[in-house]
Parts: sequence; structure tokens; C-alpha cells
Amino acid sequence: MEVIGIVGEGGEARGRAWARSMPPPRVLMQRVHIPFTFKLVENLPVSYSGVECVVSSRVRYWRASWWGAPVRDLHIALWAALPDILACDHLSFDKFGPHEERRLRLGTEKPPALGAPPRSRYPLVVVLARDLRDTHRLRPDDTVALVSVVHIRDEQCALPSGVIAQYLKQANGHLSCLKQLYVSGEVGPVGALDAVDALDAVDALDAGECALCCVCASAPLSRALLPCRHACLCARCLPKLDKCPICRSDITSYFCLRNEEEPHADRKPRLALNRRLLDLFHYH
Repeated sequence: MEVIGIVGEGGEARGRAWARSMPPPRVLMQRVHIPFTFKLVENLPVSYSGVECVVSSRVRYWRASWWGAPVRDLHIALWAALPDILACDHLSFDKFGPHEERRLRLGTEKPPALGAPPRSRYPLVVVLARDLRDTHRLRPDDTVALVSVVHIRDEQCALPSGVIAQYLKQANGHLSCLKQLYVSGEVGPVGALDAVDALDAVDALDAGECALCCVCASAPLSRALLPCRHACLCARCLPKLDKCPICRSDITSYFCLRNEEEPHADRKPRLALNRRLLDLFHYH
């Protein structure tokens, strides 16, 4: 799986809307390869006695389930180096080799006591981490761990069960939070795409089967807006707006989904740094 990362996130341009007389700042992207995937099986009940999920990995890895993980302890562990994560007292890892998507069932006989909201513990955290033997030749931006936070609905917290956060740990020690992109299309309402759907959508862009800009309805959409993450505009309509046409939130910046020249004749074409539809926000 590949995602795109925002380069230089956290700058002043990301925190305020751009003036109507100025074009919004473009955010550069970089490609990030993730050797793991983790997702819940759709349309199945989720409980402490049974969490049906699907895991895949292209590398040798270690897997651990952390039930009732304290939020503070989790983030302390995430900021540690990979050897320290694998040696964490809270985690009991099992070793696995590379494999395609494999379905597994997670469960615990003793559901953790989470208390009433707001809570300081997560119901379930699943950690997938590279085998240390395969980390010697990694590039600094390569992913060494994927951490998924799973919420399990109960009587005190009615939030639907599902994966509520995923974090990427890179070889250089950087920690990032993976977020989804909302794509507007001709069929169905705007909604969140998972990793597989997003990659399929990119293939559709390349094949000329992409959705159209929701403003002019004639040009293919090629711009994703930040911070709302709605992909809904073409290159020519973007400079005319200061608010997202979908949610009406201010536009602070944008990034490109396809290699399309800017509408201004005096602007040099830019190389497409990424073609993926997932938005990877750096976690600070």
C-alpha cells in the first residue's frame, strides 16, 4: 500500500485561509510505502470476544494486540525506537512471515474496564512491526510499524465500532497519523474511501474515467483541499474559490491528485510527486 505525505505540514499557511485575491498555496507530497495492511471485516459485529480483521504484510513482522491500552502509555511507546517498541512490557508479540491478506479473529476473555467518556484508554490497539533483521538497509522514510486503534462500541460509548486511528512509524523515528481522503464523484454521495478504493480511484484517474469537478462539471477533478480533505475541484475552478464547495470550510492549501498543468500560461508544469488518494498527516 502507498500513501502520500504532506511535506512541511504545520506551517503558517496551513492554519489560515488564503486571501481571495491570491491563489491557495500548494502543498508538496512525498510517496510513503507501507508494507502492512490492517482492516476490519465489514458488516460483521465487533465485540471483545471477537474482532474479525484482515492483515497482510510484504515483509517479516511481529504482531501484538493491546487490550485497554492507556492513551498516554501508547503514545510514549509509539515515540520510542523500534527495538524499544518490540521490547515494550505492555505488548506480547507473535512472529509472522510475509503473506497476502489473511483473516484472523482477535478476542479477550477479560474486557478492559474503560469507564465513562471521556476515556483515557483505547479498547484495542493492534501493532504490526518489522522484524529487526530486515531494518538494516531501510531508507529513513520507510515504514517500520503500523499501529491501528480499534473502538469497540459499548453501553457507555455509542460511537460505532471501527478503526478510529492508524499511525505510521518510520525508520527515521517520525510518527504520522494516516487519514482518508473524501472524493466527490458522479455516483453516490461524497464519502471516505479506504485504501483499496482510493488506489482504484487513482487508476480511474489515469484511465480517463475520473469524476468531474463539482463546480464546472466539465473538467476532471484534480485538486484535494486542506484541511477538509475534499477532492472536488479542477485546476481552473480552484483559484476562483476560497471555501470548499462541499462543506463550506475555508481553504488553507491544496495538493494535486493528477499531473495536470496549472491554468496559468506563465506557470511551469510541475512534476507529479504522488498519485495516491490517501492523505497522510504528520502527527505532532
